[in-house]
Amino acid sequence: MEDRPDGVPSPASTEIAGSPAPDDLIVRTADTELRLESLPEEAGYEGMPDDIPAITGDDLFVFVRQDGWMLFAEQRGGDVVGCDMDVSEPEITDLGKGWWKVANRSEADTYALWLQAGSGPGLPIGGTVGWSQAYVRWTTTTTFDVPATSSLDVTRNSDGDGGSVELHLHDLTTPFDAVKASVALRGAGQDVDLDLSVPDWACDQPGDLTLFSRLSPEQMSTLGADDAVDYDIGLLLDGTTHTARGTVREASSAEPKWAPALP
Repeated sequence: MEDRPDGVPSPASTEIAGSPAPDDLIVRTADTELRLESLPEEAGYEGMPDDIPAITGDDLFVFVRQDGWMLFAEQRGGDVVGCDMDVSEPEITDLGKGWWKVANRSEADTYALWLQAGSGPGLPIGGTVGWSQAYVRWTTTTTFDVPATSSLDVTRNSDGDGGSVELHLHDLTTPFDAVKASVALRGAGQDVDLDLSVPDWACDQPGDLTLFSRLSPEQMSTLGADDAVDYDIGLLLDGTTHTARGTVREASSAEPKWAPALP
């Protein structure tokens, strides 16, 4: 393990969580090395246990022993709105020789960092099939500017009973008091104009916004059978109107390009 890439630290302090097996994960910062016993699969759904070790810094280095195992990571925040976790993704870089760099690209905060390593498409002939996964209580110190993103979905119900339009906005910098949105859809038939609003089932974390409208069977019929639909969106956020136009297909989400850009 000490045949490591440049930049991977050699901390003097080591902490052990549980009874790690030889293939379980090792996490380092400049000050501390954590040797982590692999948790059962259900731990990823049950949340971080109270006795998980803590580590501080914007960059972590994770050692994955087996060739062909890939590393995945999620920064999980608190249950802010009572119905889901606030999840962001760190930047993950394969450094070689079993080492991966995990870098914070979100706000400075304390996260339940969920790490998973396992065999995947890159598994070489003769490689080991398996997995190891663990939590780390990760406190980051720098807030990074995360650009706002959006996606648009137009869906036909499988039973032929209409469909829906969903517009998802993520990482907006400001909570908004006044939101109004509309979309014009143009399919093979005539146009369909819809007002979008926040649905009762929305579970948006701070900085996120879900806008929704149902499509009646008649409206779906008006758009025609072609799965490609052109759209024009008007989005009013606290007095500023943002517009976007493009094409969306049923099998994939569109990523609207906004003018002016989302805040």
